[in-house]
Amino acid sequence: MESEAYRLIEAFYGTKKANRSQVPLINHINEGLTILRSLGAGQVVLDAYCLHPMLQADQDFVLNKSLDFGDVKTESIILAMEYRRVANSYLSKDKLEDFVGFSCGEVKLMLIADKVQNYKDFMAYHYGTHENSDRLYEYFHDWFKLLDIKYEYFEALKL
Repeated sequence: MESEAYRLIEAFYGTKKANRSQVPLINHINEGLTILRSLGAGQVVLDAYCLHPMLQADQDFVLNKSLDFGDVKTESIILAMEYRRVANSYLSKDKLEDFVGFSCGEVKLMLIADKVQNYKDFMAYHYGTHENSDRLYEYFHDWFKLLDIKYEYFEALKL
């Protein structure tokens, strides 16, 4: 059964696809949820992960900050907002020293799902062809060090 948070992100994404790969944007959520479930994440974290794209970028935050989130638990909304703060502290244009650190385990789980899924797509669609390929490769590996994970562990999930 789909959660309210999943229905909200499904409506937010609609039929939109990534510009370069043409992969439906909802794929990021579906694969991220697979990763989170493999890590034993609970429904509150799964729902927060579903919501994160609706709140992460400034323009999406402004667009959705007054949205009626229905039956989504407040904790999931708070985690999505904290994800926004932590994830946005270290973007590919930033220095690693800018990273604010992890405030809680739930946000770290969400970041694992996000970075593993994004890296998989990066390697499939952008590595070696994107103008910033070398920097992005370094950026993802910086995140893997911050998260204390090995990408290879997740390859068995066959995303």
